[in-house]
Amino acid sequence: MRQINTFSDRRFDYNCSYCGNGMETETRDHVPSKVLLDKPFPENLPVVLSCYSCNQDFSLDEEYFACLIECAKFGTTEFENLQREKVKRILQKRPLLKKRLEDSKIESKGQVSFKIESDRFEKVIIKLVKGHAKYEYSEPKIGKPSHLWFGTLGSLSQEELDRFLSIENPMINKVPEIGSRAFHRVFATNAGFIVQEKWIEVQEGNYSYMTEDFWNGKKVKLIIGEYLAVEAAWIDEYLKNEKENSGSFFH
Repeated sequence: MRQINTFSDRRFDYNCSYCGNGMETETRDHVPSKVLLDKPFPENLPVVLSCYSCNQDFSLDEEYFACLIECAKFGTTEFENLQREKVKRILQKRPLLKKRLEDSKIESKGQVSFKIESDRFEKVIIKLVKGHAKYEYSEPKIGKPSHLWFGTLGSLSQEELDRFLSIENPMINKVPEIGSRAFHRVFATNAGFIVQEKWIEVQEGNYSYMTEDFWNGKKVKLIIGEYLAVEAAWIDEYLKNEKENSGSFFH
């Protein structure tokens, strides 16, 4: 990944990037978690400051999240039919997790889907989008996103997919936090400020993200495993025509 050094307001680093609490013990957390990536890991992985509690609290949920995506992608929990070696090792090491996923499998008309544990699944998604918002804009986003949608790339129509992949506002009417990474990704024209970069590929085939700035909010989009699409935004009143949360089933 491209390395960008920041010179933003260091006061933003006195609080955890996830919960907002003052940090008695500073730790660093990768965004995304390495459980979503494969070795060899890319250079310059995004890292944010986190309190010790948040850094430790997500581990089991992130393993569940990574394994569910892989199993849903291939429609099975059987090791020999999965692709990611890391997921295979987790499922071999944690037979109760494998059984839990197997018990959540739904077969209908030749199609396989998995019923998600919404609280755990969304907990990881919210951690990821908060981490990227903090990494790119320096300012932590403490509350839950006011808009959260996730679904499979395959469930989107071509029009929906094109919209998801595109940057909706390449021309922005305000500059991001001075010195932040997002600040480095814009350049000035006579007409205003234009975003230079769109999707940031953390690891090919495994993880990409994009952030967008609005006059009254920020948006983060994710593509995980070339399978799961995520869109989250912090905004006072998000566009009313946007999709609601994706619901109970993960296809």
